[in-house]
Parts: sequence; structure tokens; C-alpha cells
Amino acid sequence: MPRQQIKDEYQILGEIGSGGMATVHKAIQRSLDRPVAIKELKKAYHADEQIVKRFERESRMAASLQHENIVHIYDYWNKPTYAIVMEYVDGTNLAEVIEKSGALPVDVGIMIAIQVCSALDYAHMRGLVHRDIKPSNIMIKRNGEVKLMDFGIAHTKHLDALTLPGTLIGTPAYMSPEQIIGQPLDVRSDIFSFGIVLYEMLTGAKPFTDEDTRAVTAKIMKDDYPSPRRINRDIPRRVQCIIRKCLRKKPKRRFGSMLEVEKKLGRRLAGRTTKAASLNRIADYLVSRKLFEAAPEQETIVITGKPKSPARFRNTAVAGSLLLLLGAGAGAYYYYFQPMEGRSALQPPPALPVAPLVTLPHTATTPTATAVQPGIPAVTVPPSSSPAVTTRPSPTSSVAQKRTQTTGDRKKSAAPKKKKKKTLPAN
Repeated sequence: MPRQQIKDEYQILGEIGSGGMATVHKAIQRSLDRPVAIKELKKAYHADEQIVKRFERESRMAASLQHENIVHIYDYWNKPTYAIVMEYVDGTNLAEVIEKSGALPVDVGIMIAIQVCSALDYAHMRGLVHRDIKPSNIMIKRNGEVKLMDFGIAHTKHLDALTLPGTLIGTPAYMSPEQIIGQPLDVRSDIFSFGIVLYEMLTGAKPFTDEDTRAVTAKIMKDDYPSPRRINRDIPRRVQCIIRKCLRKKPKRRFGSMLEVEKKLGRRLAGRTTKAASLNRIADYLVSRKLFEAAPEQETIVITGKPKSPARFRNTAVAGSLLLLLGAGAGAYYYYFQPMEGRSALQPPPALPVAPLVTLPHTATTPTATAVQPGIPAVTVPPSSSPAVTTRPSPTSSVAQKRTQTTGDRKKSAAPKKKKKKTLPAN
């Protein structure tokens, strides 16, 4: 793109950063009225064919990755200068955050790490190994979003290697052991580098540092590192186990993918937050540490609801279960240890059948049988002149009456029959 077209399309506002090989400017894209970042290769490296190819590769690789946690590439040109137009990240990088605030709160560190995991897993699925994971390549926007950048030395099987065998490329303090000795790399090399970044976020210190008598690369190869919980007691043991597994010396003993790491870290926040709440938490913390100002209103994350804490839910469930167990135990105790008298009082005897109404006619010759108790002989009551009365006998009197009648029948059957005297005819 000619220089005049660059001036017409992009309005350069100023320099926002400078590295070893490139300078980054903030600009406004006039046609879309949006801020952009222009990364321009320094003129001293225009004659270096290898650096130019690496610069072009970065633009192609990053442009092929369309992910919310990876810096987007908008444009590239090589005349009159080599430049990449990319998404402008309004915020700061993780290296500055750690330098100014020290160890991050565990929840904030995990929220940032999960977004980095998502970006790396997306790149790994497309055959890319970043090879330069470090805090200065992780940008944090003012609304809490995390952006992974700088794919300049990323490796893929589909592109030829730009470095000679045995050449050390990357940042030594964040290299994996296999990267240091020049072995073939896969996604587990990025997992080791990510483990160093996670360690530094939660402790405020690097696990491996240079010393006068021992280089950092030698420590990475053979030495151990201080336990994260020895530096920061707030780090949960499970998170410490995740860091340790990421930093295994042998690749086969590490996690197999960034997705696996993301799931392990996500369990610490499962059910406790949402994506919007996580971004808001990151932004609020960085604003409280005065690392940057609050995001403008149009970029503010609106949180419509707060998820129920699983800890409260578990406490409620446990309390309810205990109450149910106590109730069941009290019922069992009352049933098995209550006296029989009290238990029988609760269970009334079954009702006896009720006899139908009986109307006894009043006759002068028929004696009236009265109800008697069992074992007492029946008593015959002479008829009275009072009119017959219709009564409802009680169940006990009906039973007694039946028994009395049965006894009377037996007596009648047992009495000897009188023999009739034979009458002789008169002579």
C-alpha cells in the first residue's frame, strides 16, 4: 500500500510500544472509524530475509485464527514498509499487571488463565504451537477480556522451519526443557510455558530465575522450584497440583491438551460465576489497583443475574438431609421404645358389627327375655302393661342375648320328655 494511501486510510495517533524488531503505533481506521494497532518492522531488519519471512508468517498465522481471545489481524502490507494492522487492545499486558500488583487473587488468576487456555486450545487444534507463551504476550482489556498475541515464532507442520537446528529461539525463562535442547515440539511445550505463567500469576515470582552461578535454562532442565503454596498459602492444593503437572520435566507426564487444563481450572469456578461476571471481576480488580481506568460505558459488561453459590446450595442440602435423618430417627425410637399401652391407645380395636333394630311385640303370654352377662342364667320377666318400646341393643347385649338363647335351647333339649299315660278302654 503506498504511503499516501496509508495516511488516507489510517490516522497515526502515536507510538504505544517498541520491541526488539518492531514498533507499534495506535491509529484510527478512517473508513470504519475504529482504533487499530499498526505493528511496523524496524528498517534495520528489512534486509534480513529470515526476519522478514517470520514477520509475514505472523500475519498469515494470526489472520487464520478467528477467536475471541486471540488478537485479530485486519491487514498487511510490505511496501514501502512491512506492517501489520491488528486489533487495538485498550488495556495492558499481564507482565505489567504482575510487576505492579504482585500475586493476583486466586479467582482472578484462574479467570485470566482459563481465557488463555481457550485461545491456546483453539490454536493447537489448527496445528499451531505458539512457542513464546509469556506474560508480555498476554493482553488484558479494560473490560476484562484476555487476548493472546505475537505468533511470530509459532511452529506448524505445514510451514518450513525458519530457524536452524539447535538455534535457541524464544524467551529462556519460559521455555520448556525440550525447547531448550532443540527437540521436536508439540502442544505440551506450550503447556509447560503456560504452567510458568500460571505460577507467576499466583505467586508473583518466576519458578526458575537466573543466578550468577547457574543459568535459568539449566534450572529448567534439572532443578526443582519452590512450592507455590510455600509462597502463597491462599493457593488451593488442587490448583498447586495443576501447576505441578504442567511443569513436569518429561512431556508425557504433563497434561495432554490445553482443554484438559481448562477443565481442571474451570472446576474451581463451576457454578460460582458466569463469563460476564468473570470479566467484570477482572476489570474491577485491575481498576482497583489503578492499572488502568474503568472501561467506557459501551464496553461495560452488563450482568443480569448472579448464579447461586454451590456452597450455599450444599449447606442447605446438608441441613435438610440432617433434619430428615433426625425426624426418621425420632420416629423409629418412638415406635420401638414406646410402651405397648401407649401404642395400643393409638390403635383402637376394630368395631364389632352393629345388630339391626328389633321391635319386640307386647303379648300377655310371651315372656320377655332380658340380656344377661355371660355365665349368669337367664331371668324371665313377667310382661308388663306398659307398651312395647323399640330400642337399639348394644353390641355386648346382642352377644349376651344370643348366648342366653343358646343356653335355653340346650336346656330344653336336655329335659326328659314326659311319657303320655295310656288310657285303657272300659270293660
